[in-house]
Amino acid sequence: MKELMNACAWCGIQIPEDVEVFGLGARARAGTDLRDVEGTFIPMPLTLISKTVHACVVTSDSEAKREGYDFAFLACSERCAESLKAALQREIDTFSRVELLH
Repeated sequence: MKELMNACAWCGIQIPEDVEVFGLGARARAGTDLRDVEGTFIPMPLTLISKTVHACVVTSDSEAKREGYDFAFLACSERCAESLKAALQREIDTFSRVELLH
């Protein structure tokens, strides 16, 4: 987990402490219980591009949670943050149109 704390969620490089970082937050779907994984990193497969990124599940007492976020992503650059955001949005858009039939 320590490697993930300073790694870019998009490209995976280790981000030195003395450089600017970029953040991206996301919310879980309503009713999702994340209490058991708060403060940890969870893998998020991006199936459309065959890539897995890691999201930090924010803790219930964090500023991010107070601002409405459930997940936080760290990026090494604006370019990586924008690429990650676009990939996540494509996944959301694609799979939100899918409905399983019985």
